Amino acid sequence: MKRIALILVFLAALVVGLISGIPLSSAMRNAGLIEQGIGWQQARGTIWHGQVTGLVYRGTPAGALDIRSSPLSLFTGSIASDINWGAPTGRARVRVAVSPSSVNLSNLGAEVDISRLDGIHDELRRIGGTLKLSNGAIRLDHAGHCSRASGAAQLDLVRRLGVQYGRDWPILTGSPVCTDGTLRLPLSGDGPNGERFQVTLSTLPDGRTGMEVHVEKLDPQATAALATLGFTNAGNGYTLSREAALTGKN
Repeated sequence: MKRIALILVFLAALVVGLISGIPLSSAMRNAGLIEQGIGWQQARGTIWHGQVTGLVYRGTPAGALDIRSSPLSLFTGSIASDINWGAPTGRARVRVAVSPSSVNLSNLGAEVDISRLDGIHDELRRIGGTLKLSNGAIRLDHAGHCSRASGAAQLDLVRRLGVQYGRDWPILTGSPVCTDGTLRLPLSGDGPNGERFQVTLSTLPDGRTGMEVHVEKLDPQATAALATLGFTNAGNGYTLSREAALTGKN
């Protein structure tokens, strides 16, 4: 029995050793990424430790990746990788575990300049802002539908907007959620005079992303100012929204 166990361990180690030599470039070409609009200039190393530079998503530069995977994760029926991403848009780190039934993201931390993302209204892009996410976790099926999400996020867009109009408006906070397969990030905050601000970012499985801003109980001067940015009366406040492809601006 002991001898059989040793043989199985040896065979498992041999398989891991053979797989570990697969070039990252070959794995990426065979994964169907190009058909999904993902391209790259160079992929170096193996599937267990490699780097991808000149990453492109649907024709838009998307930065670079550093990937470190654990061969031992194969014994759990999945492949687990620690990924660091960097681009002019921002930076992020995440642990990704891919199994036959799902993709799990954990230990997700990110800092993104929203002014460089599509799906953002042009006037809000001009104002800018930083989205920060910590302790994020997301579960997706292989069709890209979201089934579970958590974490802590904050966005300073409304704070910057308030400074522009001489108002002390808040930094918004919230947590990612899954709604009917869509990953959403609802953020909210209250101003010192009863103002209410809500920003919702969403990402659809087909690659579209969107941003909706809703404000309530603003004073007349602030309401008039936001109307010039394109906010429309929604009955219980004013709303500004846009939807676009999920890409990053140069």
